[in-house]
Amino acid sequence: MTTRYLLGLDVGGSSIKYQLAMITDDDRPVVVKQDTLATPASDPVAAFADIARDIAGDDLAGVVIAIPGLVDSDTGTVLRSVNLPHLDGVHLGARLGDILEVPVDIVNDGRAAAIAEARWGAGDGHSDVFTLALGTGIAGCHVVNGSVAAGAHGIAGELGHIVVEPDGELCACGQRGCLETVIGAPALRRGWHAAGGEGSPRDLLIAYENGDARALPIVDRAGRSLGDALLTLLALVDPGCVVIGGGLASAPHRLVQLAVAHVDKKKTFHTVPPIVAAELGRWAGAVGCVGIAVDRMARTVTA
Repeated sequence: MTTRYLLGLDVGGSSIKYQLAMITDDDRPVVVKQDTLATPASDPVAAFADIARDIAGDDLAGVVIAIPGLVDSDTGTVLRSVNLPHLDGVHLGARLGDILEVPVDIVNDGRAAAIAEARWGAGDGHSDVFTLALGTGIAGCHVVNGSVAAGAHGIAGELGHIVVEPDGELCACGQRGCLETVIGAPALRRGWHAAGGEGSPRDLLIAYENGDARALPIVDRAGRSLGDALLTLLALVDPGCVVIGGGLASAPHRLVQLAVAHVDKKKTFHTVPPIVAAELGRWAGAVGCVGIAVDRMARTVTA
């Protein structure tokens, strides 16, 4: 029997994380390779084709590529990507599929990571999972029975733009006091530097762990604000599990712990589900891509 491979590419501004999975006789994927490589700076279609051939050879059965930005998954088109502007307007799925002669799907990177965490990561065992990534921005995604519930207009899950401080800082979205203006990495960095601290938000969190008086009010405020946003989420969505990841949620998970404590203190009618840290880390996007490829293959076989 011919060996078949599925390739997942999680494309970032400077690097690509990939997983290559071999499909066994019972159609189960087995990861045989994962690694990182540099993101091509030009001629992305030809470059991605070369990457796929170099990794998988001639036995490729399908590719899923995760892109940071807005994508039309139905047509495989990159609508807009701030980090990869040379992909804007490129019909990447169709063009790459024609070259490789295999199905190529294009997905948003946050959604790929959310699907991975919901199905194979910290949300495993729950049919209704809301994932939240804390970083430069605050990305949310609701996964129900393994599929993203994107809303009528494809923008559901934007918890970063829940207003937590009505008279707060102006957000890039035009509102004031969005969660991102309090707990996003740039906001934490500004607050830390204004207090006399140095370095990154991670340095702020380390200082908090060490009892630095300058860090305490900044991190406590961030934890309370995240907790208030989570209470809104519980009231509106009622998820079965909340998974929180991203660089600002990594060990020692202090922001997550503070937020959960705030939720427990302020809850009234709310049913508080497990609120847990993500497990897949930097590989979540690539894992999600392979999972989406497996699902597509299964649908094709049964159609």
